[in-house]
Amino acid sequence: MEMRTVQEVNKQKRISLQKLKVAAYARVSTGKDAMLHSLSAQVSHYSKLIQNRMDWEYVGVYSDEGISGTSESRAGFQNLLKDARDGKIDLVLTKSISRFARNTVILLEVIRELKQLGVAVYFEREKINSLSGDGELLLTLLASFAQEESLSARLNKKWSIQKQFERGELVGLSHLYGYEIKNGELIINSQEAEVLRMIYAEYLSGSSAKEIATKLNQLGIKRKRGGQWKPHDISMLFLNEKHTGDSLLQKTYKDEAVCSRLRRNRGEKNQYFVEGTHEAIIDHETYEAVRAEVKRRRPHQTTPPYVKYPFRKKIRCGQCGAPFNRKKTKTETFWRCAANLGMRDHRCDMKGVPERVLEGLVAEALNMEQFDASAFSEQIKEIIVPEANRVTIVFRNGKEKHFTWQDRSRSESWTPEMRARVSQQNYNRRKKDHDSTSQKSNCHQSEKRNPINDR
Repeated sequence: MEMRTVQEVNKQKRISLQKLKVAAYARVSTGKDAMLHSLSAQVSHYSKLIQNRMDWEYVGVYSDEGISGTSESRAGFQNLLKDARDGKIDLVLTKSISRFARNTVILLEVIRELKQLGVAVYFEREKINSLSGDGELLLTLLASFAQEESLSARLNKKWSIQKQFERGELVGLSHLYGYEIKNGELIINSQEAEVLRMIYAEYLSGSSAKEIATKLNQLGIKRKRGGQWKPHDISMLFLNEKHTGDSLLQKTYKDEAVCSRLRRNRGEKNQYFVEGTHEAIIDHETYEAVRAEVKRRRPHQTTPPYVKYPFRKKIRCGQCGAPFNRKKTKTETFWRCAANLGMRDHRCDMKGVPERVLEGLVAEALNMEQFDASAFSEQIKEIIVPEANRVTIVFRNGKEKHFTWQDRSRSESWTPEMRARVSQQNYNRRKKDHDSTSQKSNCHQSEKRNPINDR
């Protein structure tokens, strides 16, 4: 009895001496020198803080730079979560809620997952421990404020950029091939300018975009951001009027979602064309000649247009703005929100739409007996799914038609072919089980009759 008591005390003592595995997370939203210094200071602070505690085991400091806190796709953040799931972390320290995540949904999902894993997150500025009784409530409130602060800052920045466009000022051209930015102005990069002129000349002499890309790669000429040239890179150069010294401003814009996405401006925002904003590399005559040559070659391309799935890039989620992608299951083919499929940096719970339903609704909208892919492409601009079991079909002339439908019952979703296939599978499984049982029985009888088994 006494021996047992001693063993229990020793076991409790070993548990109490076990160190807490502690990590930290730090983030800055831009790559500017001042911000990078702040990130370095955070990393140094947490490294010293954790290693100076005798009861803590230092796991590491995870960090991200130049990435918004509204985004979930942060390398350091994801590595932190991975190690927490692997049981390498007991406690996470971070400066504040806004450093950890500015998206309320992301914050709560991560906090709840870590809570289930028994991992606590301590926010120094707010003095909140996620495992405390009122921790989640306080985090919800404060994260909402952080998210609104982020949205407000983004709107202010967008307003500032819009005013720059209206004044004819250039914005966001740090990766324009042929130029460098010095003191806020576009200055010609002589080496890249020669390459650009060669590309235009080669194309006008009859070379294809693929042949030009191959030649540049063989010569060891890199793209603006490094890496090998592809035919698409060459084709995109021919669409950029800025090489002529003129500028079409606001070709793209960011949407209003919390996790905003860069979208091509197809008339949603004002565009501004400004002549002579900087020194030209390609004269207007050469530029127009190349554009005409691109147009002349296009009808002679042998590659047929991609029409296998006519709904591709035509369906948009009315809840989060993400496109719908095709998903095939054993019993049905659906079109589902890309964020619902885990293909975006945010989550969406929008319900999918069966492909057969889409085809039927489009045929009804076009007053046709059955779905026709060509008529769909010619007459319909897009399909918006604002909520479950409801779609809005937008025609190219601006007209809209709204439809709703009821899901089939489970029994109705089984086609005769599916029933026959399952019936055959069940029959094969029963036959296999019967044959296996008969074989075992025969082997057992054989063993009983075999005198060798008695030796």
